[in-house]
Amino acid sequence: MHVLLFVAVLLCGSVPLWLLGFLGLALYHRRRPVPAGSDYLVVLGAALEGCEPGPPLAARLDAALERFAAEEAAGYAPLVVVTGGKGPHEDCTEAAAMARYLVARGVPAERIRREERAVNTAENLRFSAALMAAERPGYRCTVVTNGFHTVRSALAARRAGAPAAVLGADGPLAHGPYLLLREAVGTALALWRPHGAALLLVVAAAGAGALLGLS
Repeated sequence: MHVLLFVAVLLCGSVPLWLLGFLGLALYHRRRPVPAGSDYLVVLGAALEGCEPGPPLAARLDAALERFAAEEAAGYAPLVVVTGGKGPHEDCTEAAAMARYLVARGVPAERIRREERAVNTAENLRFSAALMAAERPGYRCTVVTNGFHTVRSALAARRAGAPAAVLGADGPLAHGPYLLLREAVGTALALWRPHGAALLLVVAAAGAGALLGLS
C-alpha cells in the first residue's frame, strides 16, 4: 500500500512538471530564430481530409511557402521535401497532397522531393535525411511543423543525423489543447524508451526553466 501511495504521489507531481516543462520547450523552439540558407525545407506530414490537407497540415504548408519565398528573396534556392505516407483513412499519400498544395501556390514541381513511406515523425526525419544526404551530401535543412510538434521533431532530426533547424507554424486554435496533450505524451514516450524516467524529469525541469525565462 505504501509503495502504491508513493507511486501515486510521484505521478501526481511529475505529470504537471512534465506538462509545464514541455510547454517551456515548445515555446523555446517556437521562438528560436531560424537561419537562412537551408538546402532543403522539410515539411512533415499530418492528417488529410480525403486527399486535402487538414488544418494543422495546411498551417505547416503555409509556413513552408512563406519560408520558401523568404529564402528566395535572400538569394537562396532551397528544395522542398514533403514527407508522409498514406494513412488508413486517407485517399492518397500525405506527400502527394502536400506537393499538389505547394505547386498550386507557385512552388515549381521540379523543386519538390516526395518521401511517401513514413508513417510517424521518426520515419519522416529518418527517410528524409537519407534522401537529402544522397542528393546533397553536407546539406542543411529546416524542418517545418506545427508549434507544439517542434520538440519531438527536433529530437527525431537529431536521432536521424539531420543537421536541422526547426520552424514551428501557428496551428489552428481549436486544435491547441488536443495537440499540446498529444505531443506532450508523444515526446515523453520518445524520451522514455531509450533513457527512462530520469532524463524525462531532467528535460521537464529544463523546460520549466525555459518557460520561466521566457515569461
